[in-house]
Amino acid sequence: MVNITSIAKELSIPEDELIKESLRTYLQDKLIEIESEIFRIKKKFGVEDIYELDKKAAEGKITEEEAFEDYFLLDNLEAEKEKIEKLLENLNG
Repeated sequence: MVNITSIAKELSIPEDELIKESLRTYLQDKLIEIESEIFRIKKKFGVEDIYELDKKAAEGKITEEEAFEDYFLLDNLEAEKEKIEKLLENLNG
């Protein structure tokens, strides 16, 4: 089994640097996934944000049934995006 210590030694970098860079890469990859899904939902309904999606549903331009699942998914994705951006900001110092 390979562990952090042996990988850091093999790459000739400090363990804490390896961990920090690994976390940064993971969070950046996760952010890209989330942003892609947010983009997909916004494009699907032709909106810029969750408020516009809500407005379109309220005005009857799209049905609530049509947008219900995506509305909550978009809301959760936006919150997750904010959380990851803050984590990256903290990680970058």
